[in-house]
This record gives sequence, structure tokens and C-alpha cells, in this order.
Amino acid sequence: MFKRKLIALDYGKDYNPQDENQFRHMVVWLEDMKIRLYPIDERQNLRDTQTPQWEQVLSKYLQDLKFPYNNETIKDRVVVSDWLIGCAIRFEYGDNVDKYKTVSLNGQQNNHTSSNPNENPLEKIDFASEEFRNGMLKLCELLQIPTKSNDTTAILRAVSKVITTKLSKEALEKSQIKEQGSGVDFSIEQMSLGFDTTDKIINEAAKVLRLLYIQDLRTLQTKINETIVNVQSFVADPRTDSKLGKIGY
Repeated sequence: MFKRKLIALDYGKDYNPQDENQFRHMVVWLEDMKIRLYPIDERQNLRDTQTPQWEQVLSKYLQDLKFPYNNETIKDRVVVSDWLIGCAIRFEYGDNVDKYKTVSLNGQQNNHTSSNPNENPLEKIDFASEEFRNGMLKLCELLQIPTKSNDTTAILRAVSKVITTKLSKEALEKSQIKEQGSGVDFSIEQMSLGFDTTDKIINEAAKVLRLLYIQDLRTLQTKINETIVNVQSFVADPRTDSKLGKIGY
């Protein structure tokens, strides 16, 4: 399944991601030849593919590359291989933009008149094709999304929704903050309301409303603090313009 991608990278060997030895050597080759995330003298741990700690080294390497999946996914050599090879292709293209942007799909020089820079590439996708459906099903399996619908566009919308709500930069940051928090469980009955309505249900509802109000206040205070910090960082770094004979903006 990686044959065409590996040909594009000039990798002259057969590759089976399920072969652990081939997988480890592939990771080392991609880092040495295409990705080059680490300086040469810092790649020794990755190159030592026989060490018992190599799995931890790989995990650290993927984290440094911002691998967007969890620790369980890292164990899937097919997924990791596909992502690393795709990453290598992006770096290869970035290093040789002028070379590749003038080459058309059939290998001939592009005259730049047949392509529209404002053209939406998604409009060229055949959403009804079997290839697209299979790709969507694999993506749903990876994201743990039920696939009862036969409508590929509906599946695509579901995938888009999950990615934007759970895998976006903001969602991941919020998830990390939540995991690092030290919340304390407590019973709402133990909370003091400050007054008594003589009705237990109304008292509990009032406690919930009070908690929500406090949460809103804390959110507002956080935003105010962020604004103050931004303003302070702006005014605390004046630039001097001797030509204008003044200091500041």
C-alpha cells in the first residue's frame, strides 16, 4: 500500500510495516534522508534499533513530530508508517518546491495555463467512488465513528465534525488542561447555599445555578486576566524612533 509513496521518496526496497525490523529501519531512513528533525549527533538513540528502549525512543520522536494520535495508535505500525511517509513527502516537497510545481501529472512540463489557483480540489473528488468510501471507512474506524450510513457525504460530515470538535488545536489544548487539572468530587448537598427556600428541590436547583454563575465569573476573570497580560506586554516594550523624537508607538 506504500509502494507509490516510497517510489516518490526514492526508497529502493520492498517494505512490510508488519515486519518490525523493516519498520524500525524505515523510521531511521526517513529521519536521516527526508525528515531530519534532529541534528545528526542526536539521532543515535533512534538508529540503535536493537535497544530494548527503542519503543520509548520512537514515542518521544513521534511526540516531537507532533504525531496527532494517542499511545495506542502508536502501536499500529501501518498507521505510523503511513503518517511518517506522508510527513516525509511533505518535507521533500518543501525542499524542492520549484522542482515539483512545474511538473504535471503525466511528467511533462506544466505551462501554468491549465490550472486555476482558485480552484477547489474537493470539487474533483468522486464522493460516490468505492475508493473514497473505503478511505472514509478506514478513517471512521481510526476515529471510532459508527458507519451505519451508506451516504459517503454524510460520513464525511461526521468525520469533519469529530475532527473539528475533538482534534483541533483548541480542543486538544482544552483536553490537556482538563487532564492536568486536580478536580475534587463533592456532593451538592454539602454545598452551602446561604439561604433556605424550605424546598429541597428548589434549594438544589439554586445551588446548581450558583455554581454555573461562579463558573461564568471565573471564565470572565480568566479572559480579563489574559487581556491585561496582552496589554501589558504591548505597552511594556516601547520602540524608540529617534527620527520622530519620541518614544512609544
